[in-house]
Amino acid sequence: MAALTLLTIGETVTATRTLTQADFDRFAAVSGDDNPIHVDPAFAARTHFGRTVSHGMLLYTILRGLLQAAFPGAAQLEQQLRFPNPAYAGEPLTFRLTLQASEGPRRQVAVLITRPDGQPAAEGLASLELGEPAPALKGLRLGQRAELRRAFTAADLAAYAALAGQPAETSGVPEPLIGGLFSCLLGTQLPGRGTNWLKQRLTFHQPARAGEPLTASVEVIRLRPDKDLVNVRTVCVDGQGRTVCEGEALVLVRDIGAESQ
Repeated sequence: MAALTLLTIGETVTATRTLTQADFDRFAAVSGDDNPIHVDPAFAARTHFGRTVSHGMLLYTILRGLLQAAFPGAAQLEQQLRFPNPAYAGEPLTFRLTLQASEGPRRQVAVLITRPDGQPAAEGLASLELGEPAPALKGLRLGQRAELRRAFTAADLAAYAALAGQPAETSGVPEPLIGGLFSCLLGTQLPGRGTNWLKQRLTFHQPARAGEPLTASVEVIRLRPDKDLVNVRTVCVDGQGRTVCEGEALVLVRDIGAESQ
């Protein structure tokens, strides 16, 4: 299929593809769907189809490739498909995309696959959201992660209790110490030294036990260069991989790297 350019409202692009039994077999191996109507010619010959037919999701696979070519980097939000007629091996199929609506980054595209006899093999609607170039900010990038591992000791809990003015915990790790793991990561690793922690949401799913290794991680999920702000996903799991706490932080990175200036 030839490379496609971004569509405008009402514009249509098409591609032709002839699927083979080998294509059916390869898709069955990838997807695990070895329904005999797709991969067993002898069985399929005894069905009302008379011969093997394409997987519906194989047809969708080719449509998705066309959508990716027409809208590079776009995320698919929804796909509606119906399969009114079978698509057979060895017959040329015409794949057609028509842009129906455009609102901000959202696009709605009519998709149609027709057989040589003009009957539709598949038809429906695709909803997409165009991607935006990732903004640059202090060398940070979307998806960037950092993590640390720590087990809190009885001495740690005693020191915490002295600061809190409360009796020392004997088994559970207090919630502020979980948050402190995120604070450590944000202020020393990602975004790094000089980070100003502005906001944090913490959702606790289960208690953490003293002495148990905890793994905290932070991940950049949004960059706002115009305001020097970064949104960071925060997660802490226990030694069994169960989520202890999750949330999101908002940090100001204006002073990152100031100490080296």
